[in-house]
Amino acid sequence: MTSLLSRRWPTLLLLAACAGLAAPALAAPPRAVVIALAVAAAAAALTVAQGVPRLAFVALLLGCTGLVWGGLRMDALERSVLRERLGEVASARVVVTSPARRVGDSLRMFGDVERFGADRVRERVLVVLPKGRSPPRGAVLEVVRARPKAPRGPETGFDERAWLERRGVHVVLNAGDARVVGRRGGIGGVADRLRAHVERSLARGARGERLALLRGIVLGDDGGLSASLRDDFRASGLAHLTAVSGQNVAIVALGLSWLAWLLAVGRLGTQLVAIAGIAGYALAVGWEPSVARATVAGAVACVAVLASRRTDGWHAMALGALMLLAWRPPTVLDPGFQLSFAAVAAILVTVPRLDARAHGYPRALQPLIWMGVAVACSVATAPIVWLHFGYIAIWTVPANVAAEPAMPLVLGLALGGALVEPVLPWATTTLSWLAGEAAAWIAGCASAFAGLPHAEAHSPAVLGVVAAIVVVATGVARLPPYRRAAVVLAVAVTAAAALSFVVVTSSPASWSAPSGLRVTVLDVGQGDAVLLEVDRGAVLVDQGSPEADVAGQLRRRGLRALSALVLTHPQRDHIGGAESVIRSLSVDRVLDPGLSAPSPDRRRALAAARERGVGVLVARAGDVFRVGRLVLRVLWPASSDRPGDDPNDHAIVVLASFGSFDVLLTADAESNVTSRLPLHAVDALKVAHHGSEDPGLPSLLRVLRPAVAVISAGRENEYGHPRPETVAALEAVPGLRLLRTDLDGEVLIETDGSSVTVSSRRHRRGRPRRRALGCTRGRRRAPAGIPDRGERPAEGRNCRPAAPSALRVRVDRARSRPGGDRRGRRRPVQRGQPLRRPQAGSRRRRRRAPERGGAAAGGVERRGRRGDRRVPGVAGARHGARADRERDPARRPARQGLRQGG
Repeated sequence: MTSLLSRRWPTLLLLAACAGLAAPALAAPPRAVVIALAVAAAAAALTVAQGVPRLAFVALLLGCTGLVWGGLRMDALERSVLRERLGEVASARVVVTSPARRVGDSLRMFGDVERFGADRVRERVLVVLPKGRSPPRGAVLEVVRARPKAPRGPETGFDERAWLERRGVHVVLNAGDARVVGRRGGIGGVADRLRAHVERSLARGARGERLALLRGIVLGDDGGLSASLRDDFRASGLAHLTAVSGQNVAIVALGLSWLAWLLAVGRLGTQLVAIAGIAGYALAVGWEPSVARATVAGAVACVAVLASRRTDGWHAMALGALMLLAWRPPTVLDPGFQLSFAAVAAILVTVPRLDARAHGYPRALQPLIWMGVAVACSVATAPIVWLHFGYIAIWTVPANVAAEPAMPLVLGLALGGALVEPVLPWATTTLSWLAGEAAAWIAGCASAFAGLPHAEAHSPAVLGVVAAIVVVATGVARLPPYRRAAVVLAVAVTAAAALSFVVVTSSPASWSAPSGLRVTVLDVGQGDAVLLEVDRGAVLVDQGSPEADVAGQLRRRGLRALSALVLTHPQRDHIGGAESVIRSLSVDRVLDPGLSAPSPDRRRALAAARERGVGVLVARAGDVFRVGRLVLRVLWPASSDRPGDDPNDHAIVVLASFGSFDVLLTADAESNVTSRLPLHAVDALKVAHHGSEDPGLPSLLRVLRPAVAVISAGRENEYGHPRPETVAALEAVPGLRLLRTDLDGEVLIETDGSSVTVSSRRHRRGRPRRRALGCTRGRRRAPAGIPDRGERPAEGRNCRPAAPSALRVRVDRARSRPGGDRRGRRRPVQRGQPLRRPQAGSRRRRRRAPERGGAAAGGVERRGRRGDRRVPGVAGARHGARADRERDPARRPARQGLRQGG
């Protein structure tokens, strides 16, 4: 102990001060008591002789001083002028201080408010802008209508309030119309120009996903990565590579030092160049906890070299923590702070011992040292990752060993290109292209290891395994050398046997085919995604925005194939995730309305379909598709749109039928469209356009009379969806129960064709939360002019209540007339039986789409417009389909080709 104190006493004193600074973020003791204790410690330190007691009193004095300073900083960070003006609308001037990230249909970034209304304010906020062009970092925005609001709490599944408070933010500023009126100056302006220069150099030779990955690795901005690739980095344990850390700073410092050595610069010049490079890189990236710690450590190391002193990693780490906590004590609760310091501590403990053991061995064993360091960092950070994120990446060690050698190449080539860009632009293009290739290797490693079985473990038992590894490693290290080999062999054999048992007895998530029809309205925020599943396959109608990660949601359900993918209309909140779904799953067919509205999301989705050989069919009213007993009838659009038309008015409207159960999926087509369609009473309705205001909805509901209505909308979205008028119209329907994804999460409707079970749940809340739905519906008859499907039996308003867990709603189709009159009763659809409409003088034809294999692929059966006219929703009138073709002869060649494709 005495030896440790004599060697490490400066580090121990710094750690005592850090503990005092961090304490107010956890619990704030009375300040008067702390000051009194500090005075007593100072007096004792002055009177006690040299030695351990005096060192203890000095540490206590520094801890108390840190407590007082930390409390003052916490008071300063807690002050908020805008928190007293929540809900007030006024103009504002905001300086953007971080890159903008697209979240749903909005842009989010941190900013400093300089003026709110007529008052001058200096406060950090989270700025929310409507989707559009992202303002650059450092831009000065003039906001016409700014409204402060309180952050969301943990009741929404994510504690936004606590996350923002750790960053000194207490208010979310909703900004309406904003325009850029200038750029900030000073040191912040220098940092903005440095970052913009690096981004321009990266864009010279990289495009698309590679450019987004380079921005993540070099600048720590992973906002451009697709949701699937971000999940791969997380599952493989390589997520730290897309967040700038001490590794990046060390590579920058070593690279500049090596370059200065090549140019024969002296020791002083070399270290000054390294310090300048570290400072410039930190300015361009931002003052994140890991960057700040590494910057301080790098500067301390350079100064130690100039002073011809030995570098102490522990002392540099403690000094970095002191600077961070002195500025913002709540940083101690940030996962990035905890992970960064835990990983560095593991490296400082492991590397000297591994170097000592490897002394005298050939350099070919260097990968084993890397693996040892990776194991140490994984063990040290595993409890923190599980505590904050609820998972542990199993394959993180081999993934890091495979991907880490590419990191120096990526950073060296990318930053080297930025360095020579002013004088050699062509060289910058080549270097950034090479950096993109090296980044592609890292992405390939992430995808490969994320695809291995059991890539992520969510059980707390994994922490027990990590603890067992630490205990075993410590015990083996203390054994006599002649016994270590046998013990290590025994442990390895036992671990391999246990791992084999786990792999054999458990399997990854597999798709569970329903016995009937399972309709899932996925919780995708402000967007739409509806999954229809039967025993023969699955159909996905809309795919939400890219941020919703619908492809990941389907993979977690075990789905690996889709019989059809429906792109209702080219808007981001409906088809933004289509490209990822097509690339991640096996898709048999893609149904597209063929609209002329420009959409990069639709263009990418169709390009992915062409690359994977997926057929794309243009859907028109009257088309019929089948997957097992599930029948999909396209009710709209009847024709193509014209340039300038609203895509919502030409979205695909689908009526899905299974036995006696019908669900109407309207996408964003409101009553101005659906009121003209041949509709009848349905059992379930997906409300159009996320519950926006629709004046014709009450009259439409009198025709549909659904028992269940679902609104897909984002929590606290910027559009105010669902509108109160829409909710009131739905709640006015007798016997209807309304569910909303913004309140109820994912909505699940299950039916065997005669009875219905409805439930809702939030994935982040654990167990499904089921809601009982009323079963009170009277007799319903289709309105005049609409093909009658027959009456529904009167359920009465005094039916027995359902079980608390779920309600079964009887929707049996009975004969509508006494004595067994079959008129008006819909003919049941049998498996394998084609849907036909008999026409005089014409031969019956049957078209079948080719079937593909797969766990969930059932093939899609297509009938064109020759459906049974007694089956509602196909044509509506005897000669409707033929009349449409005669009125629009330009469509006949397209329809002929479409039938051939079916």
